[in-house]
Parts: sequence; structure tokens; C-alpha cells
Amino acid sequence: MDTAGLIVLPRAEDPIDADLREVDVAIALVAQGAAVRVRLVGLASADRIAPFALAHAQSAGVDFRVDGSGPTTRLIFGPS
Repeated sequence: MDTAGLIVLPRAEDPIDADLREVDVAIALVAQGAAVRVRLVGLASADRIAPFALAHAQSAGVDFRVDGSGPTTRLIFGPS
């Protein structure tokens, strides 16, 4: 079994920047084929960054959806 490599990113001061960084990593994982689907849960500002996540995902050719059915909003990247 292959092991996942560590993705080192600088720490962001702003929670929105940190959430967008998580979004970009999730998109990269799916776009590069390292993951089929990535679900981000517990982001500080999921509702506020969802439009930006959609734009980033579309530009990378990655499927994106928002799941607000639970207690927190989840951002999902990859096929349904």
C-alpha cells in the first residue's frame, strides 16, 4: 500500500485563508488522482468560502458540492 506524503503549507493567520488553503489542497489531491473524493468538515468559515471553493474546483475540473444536512457544513470534492 502506498503511503500518503506530507504536504507542508505555511500557517495562515486568518481563518478564511486557512480554510481556502484546505480547499486548495483537497482540490489538488483529487485533481492529481491521489484521492477520489475529499470531504472537508469543521472548517471555520465553510459557508463563507463555498463560492470561492466552487470557483477553484471548476477551474481545476473537479466536482464540488456542499452538504449542509448535518450540524456543520461539509465541502465535498470529487465525484458523487
